Amino acid sequence: ASYKEYVMTTHVQMVVDIETLGWRESSVITRLAVTPFRFDEGKLSFETLLDRTLYVAINQREQIDMGRTVDPKTIDWWNTHSEELKVESMYPTDNDLSLSEMYDTLKAFLKRWKYDHFHSFLFARNCGFENFRLQSLNDQFFPDEPKQVLNNWNWHECKDWNYILSGGETQKWMPKDKSKLPYNAHAANHDTAAEAYRLLQLWHGADDE
Repeated sequence: ASYKEYVMTTHVQMVVDIETLGWRESSVITRLAVTPFRFDEGKLSFETLLDRTLYVAINQREQIDMGRTVDPKTIDWWNTHSEELKVESMYPTDNDLSLSEMYDTLKAFLKRWKYDHFHSFLFARNCGFENFRLQSLNDQFFPDEPKQVLNNWNWHECKDWNYILSGGETQKWMPKDKSKLPYNAHAANHDTAAEAYRLLQLWHGADDE
């Protein structure tokens, strides 16, 4: 098999998104979402992808106590959005996971979906944002563990792959039929499901469907 066939259709791929309280690599992460998919699954619906997404709220006080940061300008940005969205994506919840619980949950999810540390791709809208903040948290929580939970060498920009798969026609990461989807912007699980949906649309040549 060719490299493309082996990597892109043999292994599960992951779309990852986070919500944070700042732009620094050390910023507090409030939410983490991971949507798994395979390019050989066919055209999956947004709802199917959303249903399979791992979506967790992470304890913010624990992160602050370990030295992670909050940017007042990011808080101001969140405050320009609805209270509903802030409850969904910014505020602490009754179900916040400790960092230990979050990593245990993430590892179990990756194992269940057969995430391959060396061959599975990690897609993001902005690799520098997700990768470096998750890498920073990983290094801080596991200072003696050389292997990242999510392989920091396997990140890919959604817009780059959209450009390739569309034959150079678009870099937009959102589906053209976004208005028809039950989509909630800046909710990490909705963002990852939409990004996976878009990649599958373009892979299967169904951009307008």
